[in-house]
Amino acid sequence: MHLDEEQIQRLRHGELAASEELAALEHLAACIECRSTVDEAEREERNVDALLESVDRAAPRVDAETIVVRSAARARTRPAELARQAAGFALVVVLAGAAYAAPGSPLPAWVAAVAGWVGERTEAPAQVEPTRSHEEFQAGGITVPIERELVIEFSSIQSAGEARVTLTDGAEVSVHAPIGAANFTSGVRQLVVDNRGSSASFEVEIPRHAPWVEIRVAGRQLFLKDGPRITTAASADSSPPYRLRLTTF
Repeated sequence: MHLDEEQIQRLRHGELAASEELAALEHLAACIECRSTVDEAEREERNVDALLESVDRAAPRVDAETIVVRSAARARTRPAELARQAAGFALVVVLAGAAYAAPGSPLPAWVAAVAGWVGERTEAPAQVEPTRSHEEFQAGGITVPIERELVIEFSSIQSAGEARVTLTDGAEVSVHAPIGAANFTSGVRQLVVDNRGSSASFEVEIPRHAPWVEIRVAGRQLFLKDGPRITTAASADSSPPYRLRLTTF
């Protein structure tokens, strides 16, 4: 009868009684197959130790006394640390199930090492994208929060098209146009619409409670909201929605 896996592991780690150890050694001296199984178990344990060393550090040798000391220390660990270590031990339980199913498992030697390594690892802080104070949009439109003063500047006069201005109950100023009609850039108290060569119409939404918003075309003022008072150019509608011509004045 050959030595089973438990006997082999206990023999390798000095856990057999003296009589059992003597009987096992005598059997190994006469059984080539069992000696091969022991050699394979030792090779697997060396491979595991090498893997642990390549990941972080060499796997420590763990004996029964060390396990007892660690268990006592864990009992005094703060609740937050216990929660972290519990996650690591959950991983160890999963690994243990697979390891016990494999012949010549070196589980007794490295389970505790993996548990300690996982418990000491800390998660790297998430990287936070820096906030940009100015944003450029290549097509579609732009939305900016209300400021104390805001100038919406259309850079050029167009051959056709208009800016349709409506008042909303929202908290942001927005300018929208067909895809590719213009480029949009926001800055401090300024929103620039680069409409060079465009003939599209634009939708402009301004919150009713915005304190001061001005709309210019090629430097000329066509619309001004100063608190509740609204002023438009002669070529624009005088009541909402306000239609501002982007063509020749």
